[in-house]
Amino acid sequence: MKALIPEHAFKPLQEEHLQLVWQWRNSPRIMRNMHSSAPVKWLEHCAWFKKLKSDNSRQFYIFFQDQRPIGVLNFSNMNTATPEWGCYLGETNVWPGSGIMLEFAALDFCASHRQFSHLLAQVLSFNHAANNMHKVFEYKQLSLKKGGERNGQRFDIQHYSYELKQWDENRGKILKKLPKKIALAAAHMQFLE
Repeated sequence: MKALIPEHAFKPLQEEHLQLVWQWRNSPRIMRNMHSSAPVKWLEHCAWFKKLKSDNSRQFYIFFQDQRPIGVLNFSNMNTATPEWGCYLGETNVWPGSGIMLEFAALDFCASHRQFSHLLAQVLSFNHAANNMHKVFEYKQLSLKKGGERNGQRFDIQHYSYELKQWDENRGKILKKLPKKIALAAAHMQFLE
């Protein structure tokens, strides 16, 4: 039997998903890879959302898989030539390759907006999965900065950049490195308003 490829869509964060995002953000699995590992209070989260709605330099999307919310994709510095992105999968029972779909979505989205020259990312040094994925997608590592200490362990912040004019030619090459189901899923990804 052939494995089914789920539908992937991204929709702007609305109030109806605010509590779910708050729960994801405060889960130990997510907090472990954030710049701040402190829990977010509900009122802080609501204030963040209110500010987000009026901030044209930021965009925050819910990642849907077969119409079920499973994670987030966010962009900052959208009013510059070099936006920065971040993401996480809030749910654990997701289609294999969902993290890769977030990477494709970020690059596809920003490359489709010609005012952007590069896509930037920051990853904590102990987040090996995200660092390895950026290497597979051939991001250039710009710098390594001291990040601090977490649970008695020192960590750094790795800064990455992707030249977006190269994405069109690199996309197919990267898809060839990955399972075919990823290419099929990436071909049908949508950003909805």
